[in-house]
Parts: sequence; C-alpha cells; structure tokens
Amino acid sequence: MRITQETDYAFRIVSYLARNEGKVIGAPQIAESEGVTKRFTLRILRKLNLAGITDAKRGSKGGYYLKKPKEDITLYDIIVAVDGPIVINRCLQEDKYCNKNRANEVGNCKFHTTLAMMQSNIIKMFKNQTIDNFI
Repeated sequence: MRITQETDYAFRIVSYLARNEGKVIGAPQIAESEGVTKRFTLRILRKLNLAGITDAKRGSKGGYYLKKPKEDITLYDIIVAVDGPIVINRCLQEDKYCNKNRANEVGNCKFHTTLAMMQSNIIKMFKNQTIDNFI
C-alpha cells in the first residue's frame, strides 16, 4: 500500500478547511495556500464532495467548506474518498478473487489470514486519526 500524492494533497486540503471551519473558501485560495495546482485542487474537492466530507456553495461568495465536523473526519475517510478502499493484497479485495477461494481453502491459507489481520490493523490506525489531530 502506498499513499498517493493525490491523497497527500487531500489531507492538506481538508486540514486547511478544518483550520478555517465554518468558512466558505474558494478553490484558488485553497490551492495557493497548500501548494497544489488549482485544477488538481478542484479534482480532489470533487471527490471529497462526493464522499460527503466537503461541500460547495455556488455564487460570488461561493467556495468549499467542511460538511462534517473536523473531529469526525478520519484519514481513512479521506483515503477512501480519493483512492478507494485500502487493500494490501488482491485476495482481500471485495470481489473475493483468490485462487484459494474455494470451500475451506482460504481459512487454511496462512498468507490470507495474516494479510487480512494486517490490513485490518492498518485500517484501524487510519480510522483512529482524525483531521483535527493535524491542525
């Protein structure tokens, strides 16, 4: 698993909005403040909006704001919004692809069992870190 540059920028964008909680801020100001291009900022904000983390207000005084309290936004929420669920091995994906995924074989696969536990621990760690810890 690797945190992408897009997710790193998303962390920074959400953190900026959290520092300015309750305010509506334009994408150009967010982009400039966080050192991200305006186009990439808008792309990330679209994903965050779709995930319900941020929302947009239209008009001359429009911009973006946090839709949820900063204490309720986890790093996991942001990762999933930008890159999708955390999956450290193909056999752990939701489609359950695994050449051992037949009757009773997965439970006997030590790799599957161990990797599933590790993935669960990684997810818990990201879920335990809220964005307000970073502002």
